Amino acid sequence: MPRTIGRIIAIDGIDQSGKRTQAQLLAKALDLRARSNKLVSFPDYSTPIGRQLKAYLSGKSKLDYHAVHLLYAANKWEKVNEIRYQINLGGFVVINRYTPSNLAYGVVHGLNIKWLYDLERDLPKADIVFILDISPKTSSSRKKSFRDIHEGDLEYLRKVRNAYSCLARRYKWKVIDAEQKIDVVHSILWKYVGRLLE
Repeated sequence: MPRTIGRIIAIDGIDQSGKRTQAQLLAKALDLRARSNKLVSFPDYSTPIGRQLKAYLSGKSKLDYHAVHLLYAANKWEKVNEIRYQINLGGFVVINRYTPSNLAYGVVHGLNIKWLYDLERDLPKADIVFILDISPKTSSSRKKSFRDIHEGDLEYLRKVRNAYSCLARRYKWKVIDAEQKIDVVHSILWKYVGRLLE
């Protein structure tokens, strides 16, 4: 019997690593192959919890890191029914930032990894996780203004990058050199995604 449950593709990495661009390109490639798909991005600022996160990231509110990461997790739970609906139809869900983000940033904030993992443990699991790896210097060069409270701190981004690297080894995520041209990065991602189509 053919598989009827869909697939989840998660794309993660530090700020300005190209997550949104690559997620959009993957969704478009799936469209061209007539494969049903849904593109999801987190944080989703359109939701009640997303608006709280936007206030925090813009520096308008101060929160304990435990509260921040509870909100990041809760923001995903707000959208879980949409994700489950799509994969139950046998379609793809391409997600720009998912559980890896909460883990990497949470570890840098000094939070217990098991506590962080348990917040999202029962969310639908990604079939494949891509970590788009760039240097903090590249991140800074890609966005000169309107940066959130974390994006401008290169030392902070270095720690998050290192956290992604360590977690990728632990959870067997695919680390992709995202310093390369956009089409090159897309072609690398598509080689892996193409296997999910088989």
